Amino acid sequence: MFQSLALWNKLSRLRRTKSCACLYHSSSSSKEIRETFLDFFAREHLHSRVPSSSVVPYGDPSLAFVNAGMNQFKPVFLGQAAPQYQRAVNSQKCIRVGGKHNDLDDVGKDGYHHTFFEMLGSWSFNNYFKTEACTMAWQLLTEVYQIPPQKLFITYFGGNESLGLPSDEECREIWLSLGVAPDHILPFGMKDNFWEMGLVGPCGPCSEIHVNRADLETGVAKALVNQGSEDVVEIWNLVFMQYNRISNQILEKLPSHHIDTGMGLERLVAFLQNKKCNYETDLFLPLINAVHRISRGVPYQGCYDMVTVQGQRDWAYRLLADHSRMITVALADGAFPDNNHRLRRVMRQALVTGRKWFNQDASLLLELSQRVADMMGGVYPELTRNLSNVHMLLRFEEDVFRDHLSKSGREWSGIVNRFPELSALPVDQQPGLIAGLKKLEEWRSSSRSDEVPGSLAFKLYSTYGLQEDSMQLLAQLKGWNVDWPEFHRFMADERMNTKTQSTAAVNSSHFQCGSINVASTNWQCQDVYTRNSEGRYIFKPLDATVTALINHDGRLIDAAKAGDKIAVIADKSCFYYEAGGQVSDTGRLVWPSGSAQVEEVRHVGDHIYHLVEVNEGNLRINQVVQMVLDNRLDTMANHTATHLLQAALKAILKVTCQKSSHVTPEHFRFDFGLFQSEFTVEMISQAESTVRNWIRQCLAVDRLMLPLQQAVSLDRITLVPGESYPDMVSVIRIEESGKSEAISLEPCCGTHVRNTADLEDFAILSVKSSGIGSRSVRAVTRSVAKQSHHRAEDLQRELNLLEDAVNSNPVESSQLKELDKSLKQFRETINSDDLPVVVTKQLAVRLEKLESFIRQVAQETLARMMHRQVETAISDAGPASFVIVCLSIPPDMLEIGRAKLSLIKATRHCPSKPILVLAWDDGCLIGRCTVPQEMVTPHFDAEKWGNCVIAIIGGKGSSPKGQDPRFNYNIRSRKLTNDVKESVEHQVLPLASDYAKRSL
Repeated sequence: MFQSLALWNKLSRLRRTKSCACLYHSSSSSKEIRETFLDFFAREHLHSRVPSSSVVPYGDPSLAFVNAGMNQFKPVFLGQAAPQYQRAVNSQKCIRVGGKHNDLDDVGKDGYHHTFFEMLGSWSFNNYFKTEACTMAWQLLTEVYQIPPQKLFITYFGGNESLGLPSDEECREIWLSLGVAPDHILPFGMKDNFWEMGLVGPCGPCSEIHVNRADLETGVAKALVNQGSEDVVEIWNLVFMQYNRISNQILEKLPSHHIDTGMGLERLVAFLQNKKCNYETDLFLPLINAVHRISRGVPYQGCYDMVTVQGQRDWAYRLLADHSRMITVALADGAFPDNNHRLRRVMRQALVTGRKWFNQDASLLLELSQRVADMMGGVYPELTRNLSNVHMLLRFEEDVFRDHLSKSGREWSGIVNRFPELSALPVDQQPGLIAGLKKLEEWRSSSRSDEVPGSLAFKLYSTYGLQEDSMQLLAQLKGWNVDWPEFHRFMADERMNTKTQSTAAVNSSHFQCGSINVASTNWQCQDVYTRNSEGRYIFKPLDATVTALINHDGRLIDAAKAGDKIAVIADKSCFYYEAGGQVSDTGRLVWPSGSAQVEEVRHVGDHIYHLVEVNEGNLRINQVVQMVLDNRLDTMANHTATHLLQAALKAILKVTCQKSSHVTPEHFRFDFGLFQSEFTVEMISQAESTVRNWIRQCLAVDRLMLPLQQAVSLDRITLVPGESYPDMVSVIRIEESGKSEAISLEPCCGTHVRNTADLEDFAILSVKSSGIGSRSVRAVTRSVAKQSHHRAEDLQRELNLLEDAVNSNPVESSQLKELDKSLKQFRETINSDDLPVVVTKQLAVRLEKLESFIRQVAQETLARMMHRQVETAISDAGPASFVIVCLSIPPDMLEIGRAKLSLIKATRHCPSKPILVLAWDDGCLIGRCTVPQEMVTPHFDAEKWGNCVIAIIGGKGSSPKGQDPRFNYNIRSRKLTNDVKESVEHQVLPLASDYAKRSL
């Protein structure tokens, strides 16, 4: 075998051009180094050049971000999908900020840990294996990059007895045949030379290539391999993918053997450019220089001593250079900070660092993201294409962060005063710290236990973003014990396939049945309808045989009678179970002697549970039933409408994402991210009009079944951040005829109509805030939408008539009451939730103008009434030295247009005498006393006069703001019942009069 290998090596060298430039210790740029790698495998060794996948792992719930080049090929390694090519090469964007591969806490403290990095990778999918992989790697490093062989050390897998895995002697022999010195080939164990992506999944022995960066003697360098030294570092890992880890102690062989190699571009560039660390290369230094140019502060000096101020400042330089790359890539690839607390933590750490060390706000990150796009946009064009989205999200996150700091600052100060040790925790970077501490204190208060369950600790992590080290400090300060083993089990479960959670949730509810020994249910929910010649949907009843009956307690039973509530399992089902935001179908099970109402449908393992109430007759095992659906078409129309609405919102807002949706037969709710100041009426109108226009165009709605990797690579496909998709995904496509781009392209397991015309109409009924940066839309289709628009047209005509009635002729006082009643009724009508929200808002604006006009007329009428009554009182008082008047205002006059009594105007009609004006307002006797300055005496003024009235009616008095109470004083009684009003007046008027006579 090794003679053949030597011949293969010789032929390969002859094929290569002899004018390859030496890149070792050259002035080659990172761009040239990256391109050399890709070109070597693509041109010289016929690998297909594959673009980088998104760092958002839409198909793998075990990952927060794509953290290795092989993630997009995982289905191939598991034998779940056929490879599209036998050999592949690419440069993959990777992010490591959590889980097993977590570099976040080390960023900037050394020269080689990063949150974002580029992984240069080559793959073989059951095409070649160890011999060729090792040979290509050695050729590239020693012949193309021309790294001296004596600088390279090779490690291989030394075996593991407990797993029954032998030493990989084959790998060692291959390296020896390539000319590697025996003392440069070293065996290591599972930790260093058995590669695993996570707790489960593809894995295998690997061979790493380490480089002696410091020109150390062989013996010294050999001792530093895999010891964490910056002088001898790994640059390339060749993984021989031949196993799949099922559990901690179980490995099974993969159906085919594959090669997965990965070389970190950052370390390779640092070595080839002869730099001491990655941050001195052209991948990072332009960003560090940009920070210095913008901030005009102390220059970067490459110091790593965190005890000194310069070391801390240089750490800040390095952190911003690193984080700006990660943030730009993550946001450009469709990650959103409110869906990913790790991304939010990195963004906030960058904001805090920029502010603390360089006195810069988010504008620094905006400038750095521009630089990142300029530097990397050639190889990753999405960075340039989506840069405006990145900038919008950065500005929005800064606003959210600023608001968070202003609200939490004082509260956090109080907590730190109680526990000074907490001052070390970064509350500004962990938005859930205060909420998490409150949750812990609530739990302690209710449980009275010092043992914190791992489930609660995991909730603090998953819900509030509280990091493990923060929880450890909180628990230590409080004297609590956390069940960390349970916490880590929950963490492991999160990284494993979370698709089992929905099944577990169902199994924990009623109708739980441990083991059901019946065939799985054949689910036929998409194949239950046809269309007749007129285009009408015909839903065919499905004949099915009952295979199991389960009672409320989870016991299998043989029969159920009328009134029983049970779960029915059948050999097949046409009922949709709740998934993808769509509620389950309802309907009936019908058999010759009875029927049952299907109230809910659930998916449990391989079975469909129909939760029913038996209406009549007895239902038994093996009974053949007809499954009849209710309201499916309305649900289908509403679900298709969610896709159209999302497409319209994406066109209007540019940057948005689906938060959640809830589709029912009656309506649907769609929650989305809003990363700008507001969602205006004009935007709502545009979204509604766009969807209605697509309905009128009668666009085809198609369902495609595609492998996940093919689906996520489709141009303009809409994916939900954080959502997990199956290996084969149903994609709903809506496109205009004759156009290459689809209007909507979205993975979805729900039910849909076949043409947008089936929606008939569309109306948005409400738009509400659902939290910071979120809006919730409620909308309807079909007959409900039609009725909504027809009702809106009727109301617009009705309001036209009201406007004509107000504007055509002067409004008489006698008309006020009737007009006010009509306007109030109209207000109640448009405040209902069955009108298009755009029309509601438009009508509200017009109605407000009418109400304002009626209010003005009512106020003028009220002023004339008061004027006449005060003038009459002044005339009746004659030569008396004071005036007292109790206004008689019809109560309904005060209800018109929400008119208000203005006693100030009433007292102005009597400037030369003391005057007391009283009136009834909303069950209270109110009054105003005014006394001219020249008539104030030590025994008589406005306050004293008013207080003599208060002594009878109760209540309180005060002077108008900024006025002397001797001259002007207001009074207001307590609430009085109608039956005492007359007696109160009979007491107050004589008393007030007597007081004035005695005092003046």
